[in-house]
Amino acid sequence: VPADQDVASLKRRARYAPVYLVQGEGRVEQVILPISGLGLWSTLHGFVALDAGDLTTIKGLVFYEHAETPGLGGEVDNPAWKALWKGKRAFDETGRVRIEVIKGQVDRSRPDAQYQVDGLSGATLTSRGVEQMLHFWLGANGFGSFLARVKAEGV
Repeated sequence: VPADQDVASLKRRARYAPVYLVQGEGRVEQVILPISGLGLWSTLHGFVALDAGDLTTIKGLVFYEHAETPGLGGEVDNPAWKALWKGKRAFDETGRVRIEVIKGQVDRSRPDAQYQVDGLSGATLTSRGVEQMLHFWLGANGFGSFLARVKAEGV
């Protein structure tokens, strides 16, 4: 990955990646994408699930491997923090990746709240890493063209 485009600090990525389509009630309900990127101490590996209906709404975020500090960056595993992602919008109406992990708590009265998740207290670099990996994988250098094609052609 060219350095000027490598916001997730990956250096390289696989040419192919599995994408999971979750079916329910006779239709595809979720598209699950593998993601990875640098936190403070390690590369975090996980999945982001998008609603198949709009490919914009986040259904969930989970990490299956990392070595972040327990109680700080390791809070990416906390069910309460993971629950904050459900229903957030990854993209704005123009298709630009907008999801962000902010410092502190989201002010739910602001219009941008739909794109924001509370930061992890004491884990600024891990929080920033999660945001940057989502921007990379949901953007043009990650799954952006795949998502655009699925949006145009359907699942």
